[in-house]
Parts: sequence; structure tokens; C-alpha cells
Amino acid sequence: MTKAYFKAILREIWRSKARFFSILLIIFLGVAFYTGIRATGPDMLQAADTYFAKQKLATNSVQSTMGLTKADTKVLDKHQDVLTYQAVKYLDVNQLNNNRVVRVSELPTKQSLDQLTVVSGRLPKRANEIVLDQQAKRLQPSLKLGSTYRIVSGKTLNQKFKRRTFKVVGFVNSPRYVENVSRGVTTVGKGTLDYLAFVQPKTLRLNVATRIDVQFKNLAKVTPYSATYKRLNKQNTAKLKRWLKPQAKKRQQQLQRQARAKLKPLAQQVAALKAQVPATTPALVKLTAQLKAATAQVNAIEKPTYLYTDRSDNPGYTEYHENTQRVVALSTVFPLFFIAIAALICLTTMTRMVEELRLQMGTLKALGYSNAAVGSEFMIYGGLAALVGTGLGVGFGVNFFPQFIAQAYGSMYNLPAISVQYLWPDIMVALVIALVCTLGTALVVLRVDLRSLPAQLLQPKAPKAGQTLLLERWRGLWRRLSFNHKITLRNLFRYKQRLLMTVLGIAGCMAMMITGFGLKDSIGDISSKQFNELWHYDAIVTRNGQETAAQKRTISRPKLYQNSLLLKSKQVTIKQNGVAEQTATLGVPKATAQLNRFVVLRNRQTHRVYHLSNQGAIIDEKLAKLYDVKVGDQLPIKLAGQTTKKVKIAAIAENYVNHFVYLSPTYYQHVFGAKPVYNANLVQFKTTNEKKENAYANTLLKQAGILNVTLMSTEKKTNFKMFDSMNLVVLIFVVSAGALALVVLYNLTNINVSERIRELSTIKVLGFYDGEVTMYIFRENLILTGLGIIFGCFLGNWLHAYILQTAETNALMFSPGIHPMSYVYSALLTVAFSLVVMIMMHRKLKRVNMLDALKSVD
Repeated sequence: MTKAYFKAILREIWRSKARFFSILLIIFLGVAFYTGIRATGPDMLQAADTYFAKQKLATNSVQSTMGLTKADTKVLDKHQDVLTYQAVKYLDVNQLNNNRVVRVSELPTKQSLDQLTVVSGRLPKRANEIVLDQQAKRLQPSLKLGSTYRIVSGKTLNQKFKRRTFKVVGFVNSPRYVENVSRGVTTVGKGTLDYLAFVQPKTLRLNVATRIDVQFKNLAKVTPYSATYKRLNKQNTAKLKRWLKPQAKKRQQQLQRQARAKLKPLAQQVAALKAQVPATTPALVKLTAQLKAATAQVNAIEKPTYLYTDRSDNPGYTEYHENTQRVVALSTVFPLFFIAIAALICLTTMTRMVEELRLQMGTLKALGYSNAAVGSEFMIYGGLAALVGTGLGVGFGVNFFPQFIAQAYGSMYNLPAISVQYLWPDIMVALVIALVCTLGTALVVLRVDLRSLPAQLLQPKAPKAGQTLLLERWRGLWRRLSFNHKITLRNLFRYKQRLLMTVLGIAGCMAMMITGFGLKDSIGDISSKQFNELWHYDAIVTRNGQETAAQKRTISRPKLYQNSLLLKSKQVTIKQNGVAEQTATLGVPKATAQLNRFVVLRNRQTHRVYHLSNQGAIIDEKLAKLYDVKVGDQLPIKLAGQTTKKVKIAAIAENYVNHFVYLSPTYYQHVFGAKPVYNANLVQFKTTNEKKENAYANTLLKQAGILNVTLMSTEKKTNFKMFDSMNLVVLIFVVSAGALALVVLYNLTNINVSERIRELSTIKVLGFYDGEVTMYIFRENLILTGLGIIFGCFLGNWLHAYILQTAETNALMFSPGIHPMSYVYSALLTVAFSLVVMIMMHRKLKRVNMLDALKSVD
């Protein structure tokens, strides 16, 4: 390649800089979106891996129904070469002074596992100091550093604390709970934990440990969530069970020895009396009966049950991984739209460039240049655009998109900020795609012209022959069309490639904008549908047993009260291989006929209302999807402290937040073998007022036996605050799609104008005004834009459904509908971009030199 030829190539790039930068921009957008979204999932997983390793998150945990003793830890001491362990003492407390269920844990003297992350303040150093979970600050904004924190619960629980008044010295995050909202289930209060509290050792009056956390050393350098981690952890759990299995019998014997030791004075008293009085003496008979009953109780002491859990049972741990996999799934499909559109536009652009430079190619071939040398101009032109676009796209995409999306998920999890990773396999794939889009399309277009003779190339390409349209046969309509409209229709069908490229390009961009707006609709509809259409109660009152007359009076006395429904409400867990363990609310209403006044159970599509029957349970739609069950199937559910039971599914109802399982009292007794204890009320208010609702809750909590009052207005604020950040993801969709739509329309319109510059110059010479010349092109663009919008609506509907399916979390279902206005907004934006492009083209057409354009090339 000569120096002069290289200069000619650079001069061509500068002469057609608008076209060069449009190719570069399309490649930039496609590569940025592809590499950025592809890097997001691995970046999020890397952040979690680093966090778990730094905070030394336990790999396994052991609990026992009788507590864990030093004998249990001595067993683990024998295996310190393969594991590290830490014994933990905690109590779950139903706070009567702030309507919260709190887990109060003692911090070990040396925290070797599950190290807390201090968000603000510091860890406690004195006996009167306490640190709270960051979730406490969200639920109780009045809690601040330096404020006084009091534990006020039932008399029995209060006595298990050596002190109950503390000074708040810090707010922390625990690696066991990476999710911001969920803190797991408990047997106390409403059945779910609100937040955690940590105090100094020896604050609790507990003789045994509540839990032992274990970290196996063979998992230290294994990536969490990987198949290797799961395989090794399964082996580790089996070892742990084998080592501790003998402890259950030993613990039973120990408890029986302790109980018999307490009975010794009574036995001695009975023996002494037998030696002194007749056997029929009432006092002796009574003591003998007491001894016999106590001895029977001692002999009835059963072996404790050891419960083994691992990280997957921690709230949010498995769901975080599933969310990263959803992002990976999005990265597989969504960027393909960008890549496909980029390839289409590059094909059209390179085709036009080859046609423009036919004369130059013929001249070079006539001068003796080889085909490789002649084609190298297009290779350099397209390759340079691809390389620069890829470089800029990778730099922008990898640094921007993961941060942006992780920030949206950051409202749901308390993990640290992600670190940027350059995933070279994905970057190489993006580069290959970019080069195929430019160099590949150039080669496809060049293959015919490079085989042509110089004399053929020096002749201008014959314009496409016009064809008779089918519309022309419809004479009644054709006669009524104006000349301009006839020309527009003929030109549309004359350039079929441009028609196809424009329609597909606009349809793809329109589909992505509809998806963006549709996601906003789906997220926004959750709140209104769940709290306005499906749930018609304002508070949940939880008790420790059946409703008393005093409790009934307290619940119904305030002026705020309108109506209530008695029901049994408990948390159940559902676990199945391949699906993260789910927590659902089991509801058993006393008056089944009244349930639909408080909770609407209906089919999402037909709105057919369901009623509880004695033949099965009604579950939510998301739960049915997760476990792949349908009406008539069995679902395994487990109440705390009981064995797993199976319920038959009678209906699947619409629901968007959390999970539920509703049973009739008769069916509950059939499944669990006992009558339900109605420990809760769903309460309806006449009016909603935050101040009055809080006063009502405080009044109820003063009543003996009432454990918790959950206000739905508070739940709505807590659950949906996180959705605000999801608007950032929606913004990415709309802005990225809009930018691509603008580039596509500009590029195709610019090509259209360049291809037909002689035609446009001719009509200008014939007396057309500038506005009429612009409309000559704009009418075609408007029709093509309209066709693209129509096709894009169907494509967007499909893409939106796919995105929802992959982006949903386990405890959440998006509303699948798209509002009609979202289609309108997307169409208006597309038309607006078309208008912007035509304004730019109008200025270009006004500056066209008609004489130069009409000069003969012969």
C-alpha cells in the first residue's frame, strides 16, 4: 500500500466522517451493552465471594432442641485440623415497646466467624452497650447512636436478661443476612424476625449455646455457589452429622441424670416416710404419686434433635445468587438486539459505501492495484470503526453498567460495592462480532464488485427498475392518490432492502423502549394491585393463643376500628431440591365465608374469585411457579417444630408480594391432626391515618397476650422503597434504546439521501421548494417508522414477558401487563427521533450543490 493510497483512505474517512462515526457509535452501543451486562453477574458474585471470605461467613451451623453443651464443642475440638467453630448464644424477643421481633445475640469474646461489618459507630465494649442491625435503623428511624435501647418483653423472657437497658453504640451488617428485609423465621411473636441486636458476653442467662457456627477449611478457597462448593459442602455436612450423632444419646442421659438428681430429695423423703408410717397414709400416698409422676417425666425425656443447616438456609444468600443468574440471562438475550441491529445497519452502510466508491475502485483496478489492495480501503475503514468502537464500548460498558445495575440491587442487599472485572472471553466475543459486522459485511458486498472488470466499475450502476405495484391495480384508490404519494409508495417498494432494514431497526429500538416502560409499569402495579385490590385489611394483630374477651374489647373499642377476621397465622417453610427454601404465611380463617372481604383470592387473568373448601389449599401463583405445581398436585409444607406435611392444591390465586397458603379449619385438622388455634386478627380501619394507627398499635401492645401489631401502611413503605432504585434499570433500557433508535434513523436516512442525491437535485431543479424536497424523503421515513412501530409493539411485548420471567425474585411476582400509555410513549419517542433526524437532513438538503450532483460520470 502506497503512502498516497493510505492518505486517500484517511481523506475518505474524513470526507464521510458522519457515516464513519455512525458506524463507530452503533458498534460502541452494542459492545458497551453486551460487555457491560455480561460483566454484571460475575462482578456481583465476585463482590459476594470477597465479602463472605473477609467476614469469615460460616459454611455450616448446628442447633439442638435441647441446646448445645461443652460436650458438643469437645467433639469439634478433635477436628480442628479441618474446621473452625464458634458457639453462639441468642434469644428471640417480642418487643412490646416498639412492636418488633428482635434476635438478641451475645458477641463471642473472640469473633472468629460471622464477623460483623460496622456501618456506623463501633462494637460494644461495656456491658451496657448494644449494636443493632442496620435494618433496625430503617424500621425505627428514631434509633440513633447514643440513644437508649430497652428490651421489654414477657416476664419469662425478661428474666433471662441480666440487664435490659442499653446504650446504642453502633449499627452493623451481619454476613449471615445479606438481604436487607428478611431476617428469617422464629417461634416468637408474628413468626418472622425484624432485625438483630448484639450485646456483650454474659448478658443472657443461658447455660447452653443456642447455635454452633462451623467453617470447613476445605471450602476456604472454593467459589461459593459453584458445583465444587456444593459437592464438598455435602460431604462436610455428612461428616458433621456423623461426628455429633452419638451426642444426642449422651445429652438425653445427661438431662435424665440431672432430673433424677433433683428428684433425690423427694425419693429420700418417700423412703423415710415408708419406714415411719403405713403405706396407706394419705401423705405417703400423695408423695409416692408425685415421685412416680416425676420419675415418668424423667424417663420420658427424649433424645434431642440436632438440626444442620448451611449457607443456603441464610435469608437472601441463595436468592442473591439467583438474581445474579437472572442478570446473566438478561445479558444473553437483551444485548443481542443491539448486536443484531448493529449488524443490519453496518450491512446497509457498507453497501452504500461500496456503491459510492465504484468509480475509485475501477480507477485503482485499471492502474494495476490488486483486489486485496482495492478492498483494503473498506477493511481499514470498517476495521478502524470496529476497533475504536469496541475499545470505547468496553471501557464504558464494563465500568458503567455493572455499577448501575448493582446499585439498583444494592437497595435489596447489604453487600459492599462491586469491583470492575474485564472478562476477556466476552470482550473477544464482542470484538469478533464488531469485526464481523463491519469487515464481514464489507466482504459480502465487495465480492461482486471485486470480480468486475475496471470498465464495468467505471460505469455508474444502473438504477433499479421500477415495478408495477399491486396497489396500482386497485384503480379506484390509486386514482385518488396525489403524485407525491404515488412516488412515495413506488420508492418504498423499489428499495426493498432499505425498507426491511429500517423497519427491523426501528422495531428493535421500539421493542427495547416498550420493555423499559413496561418494566416500570410492572413494578409500579405491584403496590396498587397488592394493597388496593387484593389486600383489604389495615393491620395484623398476633396473639399467643386464642382470643380472650379482654383482647376482643381492646381490638374493637377504638373509633378507628371497623371490622376484623379471626384466623390462625403461622410461618411455614417449603423446601425442594433445586429451589431455594421459601417462607410462606399459613392462614386458617375461622369464618371461611368472610375471608374474601379481607383477602381477595382470584384468578389473575379471569378474575374468577376462589373460596376455601375442605378439599385442599389455595396458594399464590409465584409459589406454584417456583415449585412447578398445579391444581391437584401436592405441596410439602413444614410448621416450626413439626414434621413436613403435604397439602393438596385446590386453587392458585393472584399475588405479587411474599407467599401464602390458605386452608379451611376442617382441612387444616385433616392435614395436621389438630384443631387450629386462632392466634391472629386481620383488622380493617374506617380511615387511614399514620398517627392514629400507631396509637392503636401501642394500645393493643399494652394488652396482655397480644404479641405484635403489623400495620400494612408501614409494610407498604418498607417493601416498596427498594423498587424506587429499579427505575435506574428502567432508565438504562429507555436511554440505551433511544440512543440506538436515533443513530439507526440518522444512519438510514443519511444513506437514503446520499443514494438519491441526483434524484433530489433533479426535483429541486424542477422547482420543488426545500420543504417539499424534505417531505419527499420524510414521507417515506414516516411510513417506515410507522411500520417499525407496529412490528416493534409485538416484539416489545414478547421481550417484556421474557425479561419479567428472568428478572423476578423468588418472593416477588411482577404484574405482567403493559399500560397502553407505555406503547404511546415509546411510539412518540420514536417519531420524535425521526423528526430530529429529518430536521438535520433538511439542513443538509438545503446545502446540496445541484450542479455537482447532476454532473455526468461518463
